[in-house]
Amino acid sequence: MRIKNSTNSQISGTDFAAGERQAALRTMHRSRLGPARAVSSGWGEDVAKNDRRSVHAWLRGKGDLRGAWWNLYSRVYLAAVPGADLERAMYSFHCIHHAMTLGWLSYVMSVRKTSADIRHVGLIAAVRAAAADNSRTLR
Repeated sequence: MRIKNSTNSQISGTDFAAGERQAALRTMHRSRLGPARAVSSGWGEDVAKNDRRSVHAWLRGKGDLRGAWWNLYSRVYLAAVPGADLERAMYSFHCIHHAMTLGWLSYVMSVRKTSADIRHVGLIAAVRAAAADNSRTLR
């Protein structure tokens, strides 16, 4: 392409990095996936096998029952809250889900901290430290 004859449409329509991108994709996939799958872009790979929220996990009995909880919660919410719709039910469901998740993570962190404190300073000192942490949290 000559600079004198180029227009904005020609410049915006030109992929200047096509060769470099293709070379990078070939080397990346060749190193991880082997030569037979060197041109794979990663799309179409079945990653749901490892996701506990997927239908595959639910069928294997390893799911987290999120769908069942949502069905139960939405029916109870729609029946109990006057003027409720599915949008409000979903917002409320996610607020409660996030609060429960963050509460669980906080609990797990405090148990791990107390366990580490018991190993380092002993049982009595760890219980005193946990009680002091809880009293500061409650204020």
